[in-house]
Amino acid sequence: MVKIVDSQEIKRTTRKAPATRLIEALPDGYLTARQVATKFDVNIETIRRLARAKDSDGNERFRAPSKAAKSGDLVIWVYTPEDVDELAEYFGERIPRKRGSKKA
Repeated sequence: MVKIVDSQEIKRTTRKAPATRLIEALPDGYLTARQVATKFDVNIETIRRLARAKDSDGNERFRAPSKAAKSGDLVIWVYTPEDVDELAEYFGERIPRKRGSKKA
């Protein structure tokens, strides 16, 4: 038998996507590609392209991302502080500027 109750008696919970929960559970210091892109003020596709980049001998150009977070079949590539340092060297320690601001 179904019991009918007032809607105020029901506690509404918001369900987060599995990827969101996995990202929120990452230990301090580990960043996603989107977070790394924001840190260096570049497009996320730039970070993804660098992750796939090869040198002239066919070897990987960067170690980054060197880790992955996995939960079931869900895999999220994560960047360690060392990976971020490697990319900072590539970007020449670029100082992020505020989006939309123009240099005079």
